[in-house]
Amino acid sequence: MDSEHHRRSQATRVTAMVAAVGVSALTVVQSRINGQLGKDLNDGFLAAWISFGLGLIVITVIVLSSSKHRAAIGILREATADKPGRGRLIQPWVLLGGIGGATFVAAQSTTVQYLGVAVFTVSVVAAQNANSLVVDRLGLGPAGVQAITSRRVIAAIIATFGVALAVSSRSGTGNFTFWALAFALFAGLLIAVQQALNGQVSATSGSPFVAALGNFIVGFAGLTIAVLAYQLLSPHEYGTLPSLLNEPWLYFGGLIGVLFIVVAASVVHTLGVLLFALLSVAGQMGGALLLDIVVHDPAQPVTWLLVVGVAITGAAVALAATAKKSALPKTATTPRR
Repeated sequence: MDSEHHRRSQATRVTAMVAAVGVSALTVVQSRINGQLGKDLNDGFLAAWISFGLGLIVITVIVLSSSKHRAAIGILREATADKPGRGRLIQPWVLLGGIGGATFVAAQSTTVQYLGVAVFTVSVVAAQNANSLVVDRLGLGPAGVQAITSRRVIAAIIATFGVALAVSSRSGTGNFTFWALAFALFAGLLIAVQQALNGQVSATSGSPFVAALGNFIVGFAGLTIAVLAYQLLSPHEYGTLPSLLNEPWLYFGGLIGVLFIVVAASVVHTLGVLLFALLSVAGQMGGALLLDIVVHDPAQPVTWLLVVGVAITGAAVALAATAKKSALPKTATTPRR
């Protein structure tokens, strides 16, 4: 019986890992889509706002069309209610995970010109990996408290090194400013928190789709503020909205975003925040390598540094995946109650 349970547990874990890598690889396509849309519109914030808006429409339709997901909203509302003698099962601030996604998009749109793609990428990954260790240790995710072991720390460092090596041959640095670096690091920190909070919402409501809905509502609201603020602080003319008939692929970014959030909220309970973060980075790098091979761009050649960097990141994932899971009993992992 125990052997059968162990096999099922391992199968679930492997499936979760494959799903995390696969959906993260798709986000590379999402970045290309949103990047092109931002170029056409002459505004990266507006492109992200449109992408989030379309994603919000998709996830809203999915949730409202299912009685199971509608019921999950009721369960989540009940869990956040302050009941006499019980308190709240989950704090309302846990629903704010979408701020992480909105912050990342804002940082990506405003800091790359000062840091360059390479420094921005390494900054975000380093901050995400470091904070994933902290988030796991605090038990903010649904997997509970995870010990900060030497193997997990080494895996995070190796993965960051792999990313640094891979992007070292890419875009050069910009006109470096400290605020841009601080913003990029802050965005990386929040991404780790976002995955943990979305995982909590998914585990509490019983629906990763409801977690994705909350994520898109919060993120869309944040980006709406960002779009308005950017236009007020730096007035500019918008470009032409691409034709839906001629270039429909430019509007698929939101759909990929929905898929990523749903999968992330589903598997972070099984994997923990750090392992999911490492798998996500590995998936993105592998997806970028594959896309560079399929869609050859002379300005972005496939170099041996990129290939070796992807391999090193994969080794970091293997190291973290084989680390012994060290979690405290669930009764000790409920700071949110």
